Formats: sequence, structure tokens, C-alpha cells
Amino acid sequence: MHALRTWSDEYAFVDEDRRRRTSDQLDLGATWRESTSNDAWRLSWLRDTGELYLCRADGHDGACTDVQLLAVVERERDLDALLDGWRDARTDPDGLTWLLGRVWPLAAAC
Repeated sequence: MHALRTWSDEYAFVDEDRRRRTSDQLDLGATWRESTSNDAWRLSWLRDTGELYLCRADGHDGACTDVQLLAVVERERDLDALLDGWRDARTDPDGLTWLLGRVWPLAAAC
């Protein structure tokens, strides 16, 4: 995956920037998958920072590992346009390919 930055887990990600701890978060599903893996990924967007990030979901305690910052999207309406159709794609067996195809052009511009 192409990420702007990565962290080992969600705790490290949140600890690096205080705004992440208090920001409203838009949950975009925890059922994102790659066709070559059974791992589930959770996608979220933080309103205060504009960060769109993906993390490997752990079914046991809800914590995430392998946090990947995909893009910074300042406004929610821009996020809505970027991810139009995400509700259908998140349950697709290869939904991550759809997601990354949408996000990579934006990330490349950062």
C-alpha cells in the first residue's frame, strides 16, 4: 500500500498529535479487504486534522495495528466526493483496491 506515513498501532498514531485524541471521527467501515488476504481494515477520517487513515482491525479488542495515513482531506464534502460509493465497496472482496484507486491520486499530490 502507498501511505503518506505509517505507525505500528493506533496508540502511537494518536499519541503523536493531541488533536487526534479529541477529534470527531467519521467511521467508514471496518470491513475493507484485499483479495489476497483475510485481514479486515478499518477506514476513518478525523475532522480536526483532515486525516484519512486505514488500520488493520483486530477483532478481539477493537484496537488497530499497521496504521497508514492515506491522505489529508480538509473538508467533509470533499471526502464525500472522493469516496462516493464507499458503502458498496467496503464489503467487496477486493474493496481496498477500489479505495486506494480513489485515494492514490490525491496522496500523490501531497
